[in-house]
Amino acid sequence: MGISAFILIEVTGDHTKSVFKTIQRMAGVKAAYMVSGSYDLLVQVEADSLEALSDLLLSKIRSVDGVTKTTTCMVLNV
Repeated sequence: MGISAFILIEVTGDHTKSVFKTIQRMAGVKAAYMVSGSYDLLVQVEADSLEALSDLLLSKIRSVDGVTKTTTCMVLNV
């Protein structure tokens, strides 16, 4: 089994739907939800390694136009 995490994403302005659609199509994304509260999206991801998770987060998710902040919560149990 690889590494699982939940990523809380804050989006600027009215970009929530477009960011949601872009992120839910990314490899490694298992589920994506638009949520209320301090964050706009909750994304469940899986990766084979910490390096792959880092690449998904830093190179792909954070580069989506409209993403302003992320908080990553690593899953510690299976």
